[in-house]
Amino acid sequence: MKKKICILLTGMMIACSLMACGKDKNGNTKVDDANIVQEDLVEFINDELPGISADKDSALSVYNSYFTGADIDNAALVADLKNNAIPSMETYISNLNAIEVETTEVQEIKQLYLMGIQKQYEAMKMVVNAIESEMPDYLVQAEALIVEAQLYMKDYEAKVVEIASNNQITINSETISSGAVEEATTEEAQ
Repeated sequence: MKKKICILLTGMMIACSLMACGKDKNGNTKVDDANIVQEDLVEFINDELPGISADKDSALSVYNSYFTGADIDNAALVADLKNNAIPSMETYISNLNAIEVETTEVQEIKQLYLMGIQKQYEAMKMVVNAIESEMPDYLVQAEALIVEAQLYMKDYEAKVVEIASNNQITINSETISSGAVEEATTEEAQ
C-alpha cells in the first residue's frame, strides 16, 4: 500500500511539474491552486498524521484500556494517565502543531483535528483531577470534553470529504475513522 502511495505521489508530482511549465503574461510560472490543495491534503493525511500517530495511539490505548467493562483500579489509572497517556498526548499535540501546511483549506482541517485532540487531552487530565480530588462532577466534565472531541472529529471528517470532493481527491476507504483517512489519492477531473 505504501508503494502504491509513493508511486501515486511521484506520478502526481511529475504531472504537476509538467502542468506548471506554462508561464503567464508576466513570465511567472502558472500553478494550479487545486493541485496545491491536492498535494497539501494528501501529504497531511497520508504522510504527516501517520508519521506522528504513535504517541496518540499509545495514549488512547492506555486511556481506553481502563474502560473495557472491568473494575477500574483508580490508582493504576491515575498513574498510567500521568506517566504515559498525558505525556504521550502532549508530545502528539506538539508534533501536530509543528506540522506546516501550505493552504488555508488544509489549515482549517488541521485546526479542527487539533481541537478534537486537545479536547481528548483535556478529558484525560479531567479524569485524573476527578479521581485525585474525589469529585464525580469532574467525570461528567470529562465526558462532556469527550463529546466535544467527537464533534470536532466529525467536523474534521466532513471538512476532509468536502475539500477532497472540491479538489478531485478520492478517499479510498469506506469510512473515515479515528480522525484519519486510510488513503487519499488524486484523480484527474473528468
